[in-house]
Amino acid sequence: MINNSLEILSGLLGFEFCVTDMSKLGEKDLNLLSVLSEKETEHLGTLRNEKNRIQWMAGRYAVKSALFKYKMQKGVFFDLKCIDVLKGADSAPYILQYPDLCVSITHSYPYCIGLVSEKKTGIDLERINEPNDALIRHFYCEGEQRILAKMRGTERYKEQAITFWTRKEAVSKLLKLGMQMDFKKLDTSSDRLVIDNHRIILNSSVCADFCVSIAVEDVDFF
Repeated sequence: MINNSLEILSGLLGFEFCVTDMSKLGEKDLNLLSVLSEKETEHLGTLRNEKNRIQWMAGRYAVKSALFKYKMQKGVFFDLKCIDVLKGADSAPYILQYPDLCVSITHSYPYCIGLVSEKKTGIDLERINEPNDALIRHFYCEGEQRILAKMRGTERYKEQAITFWTRKEAVSKLLKLGMQMDFKKLDTSSDRLVIDNHRIILNSSVCADFCVSIAVEDVDFF
């Protein structure tokens, strides 16, 4: 369902993506290891936690698969092992050989999604669960809290709360701010917003037990 939802949006919002099931991967998976560059392999050696290693490898595999689809449409083919998907000073991922392309990665077990786009884009995936009231009071704006208050006690309440959260995460990734962003000042109840001259369109989908949100900077949608 996640793949189908993103497939529809990819043509509308102009991005390529890959969804990877991390439950089917292992540290010695030859398909994963075969796409890692020397720089990536070197970084992998610094990670000690198995979960972190699998997530990191899955992220590189997903981004490179998305990049391969993007380049294939332009008739360009290359060895994935020659591509470096690194982490910048702002902790945001980027492709060393294609610095003008936007890269976004999200993990929510068992899935990892890698996305590439010519536009500034952010993606976030979260499993739908019971939201923490304290977190809602701390991170959600008044408008979002009012909407949630009307839904309390319904199944839709959980879906909407996680939708707001994934939208905030997606916007923060687009702006490369991470948790430095003041989430409480960010109202994601509308599909369109403007932040520091960045015009952003939001799109969210509920896919079974997960919610996925994408934030794209694009003046054509205003």
